[in-house]
Amino acid sequence: MKVLSFGSLNYDHVYQVDHFVKPKETMSSMSYARGFGGKGLNQSIAMAKAGLDVYHAGMVGSDGQDFIDYLVQWGVKVDYLVKNNEIATGHAIIEVCNGENCIILHGGANQAIGDRQIDETLSHFEKGDVLLIQNEISDLAYLIRKAHEKDMKIVFNTAPMNDLVFTYPLDLVDIFVVNEVEGAGLAGIESEDYEEIIKALQKKFKDTVVVMTVGGNGSYYIYNDEVIHQDAFKVKAVDTTAAGDTFTGFFLASYLKDNDVKKALELASKASSITVQGHGAAQSIPSIKDLI
Repeated sequence: MKVLSFGSLNYDHVYQVDHFVKPKETMSSMSYARGFGGKGLNQSIAMAKAGLDVYHAGMVGSDGQDFIDYLVQWGVKVDYLVKNNEIATGHAIIEVCNGENCIILHGGANQAIGDRQIDETLSHFEKGDVLLIQNEISDLAYLIRKAHEKDMKIVFNTAPMNDLVFTYPLDLVDIFVVNEVEGAGLAGIESEDYEEIIKALQKKFKDTVVVMTVGGNGSYYIYNDEVIHQDAFKVKAVDTTAAGDTFTGFFLASYLKDNDVKKALELASKASSITVQGHGAAQSIPSIKDLI
């Protein structure tokens, strides 16, 4: 079994602020740092740090060599990562205030992925291999259909949640990974009640696994009538950036290896609790040795 993470790579421009900027306001930040991010990169590194053999596919621009080197540094294979010298790498502007964040994304090279790159990449994978995707790259509907034709297991983290998600062939997805807001949106309801969201997901996506994180209240595994809850580890959050990506990567690494849901939820929760105690995205993700 090979794992393909086909996803985004963004330079993260992170600003520490005492409050989130308001309309018509100009404000100074308390600090600034540039880091490596994008949900695709974060999840690839999380899976690699959790012990999986991971291939990352995607696209960077002329300014993206640092990304290639960074992925290689953490043991991620970059055979199918394309460098396009005619476009800029994606980036994100991140405000961080009291451990919470708000983010503005610019897709850049992430939105230049097309059928030809997808076909070439998937030609190296086969039945039983795993595809992990997020909603930050172009041509996802085609990617999902082609991966399904090859009988790959498809895992879809629907972040960021928007109307485009419903244009994809969601019936071909094997595992959804969402937070409570994305879960409600995916289920088509407006609710903050976890039980209502879970029931709506069970009804709409019968026979599909849904893993839902709910911040400080932990996480849920949902499959048909089975619901398993995992409490969050109580820590002081410094920066929640990449916490969800860490959870996704460590959950999949454990789940794909042992098929033990409870063990996977606990490991993922512990890993994400370490991530929120550090600053930045990929650099704050722990290694499996940090959890033992």
